[in-house]
Amino acid sequence: MQVDADDFSRRLTAIGATDAVVPLRLATMHALSLFGVRSAYFLAPLTKDPRIGRIVTNMGLSWVWERHYRSGLHLLDPMPEIAVDRLEAVIWPDQIDMAALDDRKARYMRIAAQHGLVRGVGVACFGPNARSGYLGAVLQGDETPGAIVLQCIHAIGQTSFQRYCRLVRDHADIPDLSNRELEVLHWIGRGKSNSVIAAILDISASSVDVYVRRLFAKLRVSDRTSASLKAHSQGLLVSGDYERFVRDSAMQQAEIGRASCRERV
Repeated sequence: MQVDADDFSRRLTAIGATDAVVPLRLATMHALSLFGVRSAYFLAPLTKDPRIGRIVTNMGLSWVWERHYRSGLHLLDPMPEIAVDRLEAVIWPDQIDMAALDDRKARYMRIAAQHGLVRGVGVACFGPNARSGYLGAVLQGDETPGAIVLQCIHAIGQTSFQRYCRLVRDHADIPDLSNRELEVLHWIGRGKSNSVIAAILDISASSVDVYVRRLFAKLRVSDRTSASLKAHSQGLLVSGDYERFVRDSAMQQAEIGRASCRERV
């Protein structure tokens, strides 16, 4: 794959120039799209113990995968640990010794592939005050990225994470939400009632009521609209603009593929 150095430089600069978390996600995906990446996920903090943290940010992957990842698959995902051990960008499954994975981690790789994470690049990212994260960028097609592409994806992940750390440097203002609270917040942001959220998450309505009250307390708000607005401002929710970007990017890539097929014919 040929890399347009000037275009890459402009997209990387755009990441560093963002002034809020949602534009940061858009700029990050715009840079990754230069290498055919249309979906990715981000985890923080990056630790060898998956029971600590691992709050996931979904950028274009299916909601079904995200739901299962939050509820337990994050405990099985071997890529963050592999990435932090190697430090450089790692291609999965090409550069992974699948035979060395235990049954649970091998099972995760199979489940992830069923949800579109067939091949990708994993990147360990580091910021100030010992903060760390992990970027998993999903590759399209069978072409193996060369060293330059891997370095570029690594640079995107690192630049994006460092910008994120600067944007949310006042950590005390960012509430510490559990994965389940983030799930409930996601559906509040999409205007779903408590009863509908309960049905979607397959939990009781009373449990959703408890989560909503906790969210209001942590966000220091008293209603659903204020909760959504504050969550968007802090980067806890993805905006409709981002979802449209992912959809439009996928349509553009599909059209490029069809045009390429017509030219060959």
